[in-house]
Amino acid sequence: MAIEAEALASVLDWSVTCPPWQRDALRRLITAGALQPADHDELVGICKGNQPAVFLQPNDLHLPAVGHEVINLRQVHSVQHVNTLAGNQKLILQEHGMTVIYGDNGSGKSGYARILRSACHARVGKNDNEILPNIYDQKPGKPSASIQYSVNGNHVTCNWQNGQPADDALAAVCVFDSQTANVHVESPNDVVYSPLPLEVLANLVAVCKAVSAKLNAEITALRQATPEAIKNPPCQHGTAVHQLVTKLTATTEPEAIEQLSTLTKAEEQQLAQLTVDIADDPARTARKLSALQTQLGNHVARLARLDAAISDDAAQNLRAMAIDCATKNQAALVAGGALFQNEPLPHVGSEVWQTLWESARAFSVDEAYPDHDFPVTHPGSVCVLCQQPLSPEASDRLRRFEHFVQDDSQQRADVALSAYEEALEDFDGAAMSRSNAADLLVAIRDELRMDELAKAVRRYVSTAKWRHRQIRRKHANTDQPLDALKVGFPKDALEAQIQEIATRAAALNADADAPARKSMIQKYKELADRKWLANNKADVLAEIDRRKTIAALSKALDDTTTNRITAKSTEIAKELVTDALRARFAQEIASLGVSDLALELKQQHGAYGVPRFKVQLVRKPDAPIDKILSEGEHRCVALSAFLAELATAGSESAIVFDDPISSLDHMHREEVAKRLVQEASKRQVVVFTHDLPFLFMLDRAVEKSVPKPDFVVRSVTRLQNEAGICHNNAPFKTLSVDGIVARLRKRLDNECIHHKQGNEDAWRVSATSILRELRQGWEQAVAEVVGFVVQRFNNKVKTDGLVRITPITVQDCETMRDGFEHCSGLLHHAAEALGKPLPKPDDVRAEVEALATWHKDVAARQAAVKKIG
Repeated sequence: MAIEAEALASVLDWSVTCPPWQRDALRRLITAGALQPADHDELVGICKGNQPAVFLQPNDLHLPAVGHEVINLRQVHSVQHVNTLAGNQKLILQEHGMTVIYGDNGSGKSGYARILRSACHARVGKNDNEILPNIYDQKPGKPSASIQYSVNGNHVTCNWQNGQPADDALAAVCVFDSQTANVHVESPNDVVYSPLPLEVLANLVAVCKAVSAKLNAEITALRQATPEAIKNPPCQHGTAVHQLVTKLTATTEPEAIEQLSTLTKAEEQQLAQLTVDIADDPARTARKLSALQTQLGNHVARLARLDAAISDDAAQNLRAMAIDCATKNQAALVAGGALFQNEPLPHVGSEVWQTLWESARAFSVDEAYPDHDFPVTHPGSVCVLCQQPLSPEASDRLRRFEHFVQDDSQQRADVALSAYEEALEDFDGAAMSRSNAADLLVAIRDELRMDELAKAVRRYVSTAKWRHRQIRRKHANTDQPLDALKVGFPKDALEAQIQEIATRAAALNADADAPARKSMIQKYKELADRKWLANNKADVLAEIDRRKTIAALSKALDDTTTNRITAKSTEIAKELVTDALRARFAQEIASLGVSDLALELKQQHGAYGVPRFKVQLVRKPDAPIDKILSEGEHRCVALSAFLAELATAGSESAIVFDDPISSLDHMHREEVAKRLVQEASKRQVVVFTHDLPFLFMLDRAVEKSVPKPDFVVRSVTRLQNEAGICHNNAPFKTLSVDGIVARLRKRLDNECIHHKQGNEDAWRVSATSILRELRQGWEQAVAEVVGFVVQRFNNKVKTDGLVRITPITVQDCETMRDGFEHCSGLLHHAAEALGKPLPKPDDVRAEVEALATWHKDVAARQAAVKKIG
């Protein structure tokens, strides 16, 4: 298959230009054949870049040898961990001609066939899981074996291990079985031929389709996973959030989401206020806001007055006024004390006294002596208080008292006292009552919903009132410091709220189309959407990740296109399916007995442009050939394609057939037997079969072949716990009478020792087995003497051989029956073991010789009779 090898090599060169995952897929398709679901999953991972690819290598191709070397198989031995095959056996193969390995079901025949299929060239790749170790092994290992073969007559040994490349030379040995057939029935009606390189590329197209489907399924699932709130966000058109969410892409920065979704405490409170404002009646809300504005304004003014009163400057000023008042009053007292120190009554000059004096002045000026200055002390005048005539001493006292009252120190003391008292009254008036403070805090917390501002105001009012009380108590005492601290007055924040309330009220009072109204509503929309984004941030961020994954999957999808594969398939199709191959295919069809169908190969276009070569009827191209061909005919078509490829490749290396006649009827089996024997005259042919009639057909085909190839039959049997027990001779049921007699004589010579040693149990087993085979020998003798007319496993009647039956006499028949029944009686006695004596070796040998004599005598008389016709 030189041309096919070159085509596979070109696929290897071409694969370098393929995406990495396709190169890995090609490796799997060529080395393992049909891919499993796990392979598809791994290839999807490679396509997505989640795991590394393993590229197709030259050793993976395991190409049929290109050249003139002839590779023949010699034996398979030292088998380890292959099914239940025994490890100490040798399967010996004839290097030339045909070797048939016969084995019943379960004998281990298929295990040896699998080893060769794995090591040699098969159209479908070798799956590592195809060959399993012995499940009963306590320490199962890697399946392995030694394969001896020859290269142009030179002996070589290959140490084969499952899953590892075998010797390249073994690739020249081609294997055909039910899995390696290169003809397929395709839906709905086509039977097509696929050379291996085209089949590999067609499978690669199928894998591309499967990977594409999985990627598309992932994309669909990701898109379906998008929450409805993200697909159709309940955001107001035009807001920053709406623009961001409706235009989410794989490149959207998460930081933008974080920034928009983070609301400050003030923004949260503003949103709550705007929600209430918009929901209520605008006019009524505006009135409430105006009232609140006035209330807050009054409170802020009161706080400002308190803040001014307790300032350091104000406190120091109050203390200074108290000190000045005391100082000046003391000076006036000092002056008055020197003037009145000899008066009969104390406390002259006191405040009460001065009040009395001023009353006396008013009475004198307004009533008693309106035309005279106070005090009136001229002769004849009386005291305005006691209304007694004034003595000189009393007149002098009145004049001294008036001088005191009119003195400057006293006036300064009075002025200072008046100013101090006024300042103290203002200071006391700046104090904030508990109820006013409570009203302010309620307005800030409940009306404005400004908890933080309310806390700040509460801290300020508390410290301010405490400082106010300290100043009130300590300001007149210079020995006591004014050290009560206060926190900053949040005047700006309060005034900003008052301005905000005014703005809100104005917006509510404005028309719907007014800028202020629109601005308020837009602000509400922006904040409300940002609040929605904050509540759905996790979903939005997850959607960005989904979009990133979808983008990566979409990029991976680009690597599943099949255009390049189609082009390569077309190129290879022109190289492989030549006129010579099509002609040879027609010849092989004829040689296998289906020539009456007049089949031919015609190029068609398969799925995704990968060419197929349709097997069709020459005279009826459109006929549904899958319904016309039987299962056996379908196998013949597959075998014809295989042999046609061998013929056009020019190789003479060995070929191996594993159950090649599966599903074939009797007529087609004979044709296949003849064709395989014909091939065996040119190269080594190894046939594994469990079909005894087919074995006889091969034997008869060899007898009739010219030239006659070498022909050997091996057998494989099973023991209780092991299979693959190899025998270098044919199974007993295939032996001729001469072969049976020779076998029984040899067994008697080897096993009569049991009787001589007195080992009755062992001799019973041997005698029973020998007598059973002897009885089968009588049956075979009868089959041979009538075989000139009819044969077992052959439906033909040979009328020209009927004359060969005439030498058989009645006595021959009676002798045969006597011998058969005597053998059965001895067998019965040996098997019963109920006290009856066992037959002696000489008795058994006499029965064997009776069979030999009978058969030889009848055969001699039949040979003397010539065929008729």
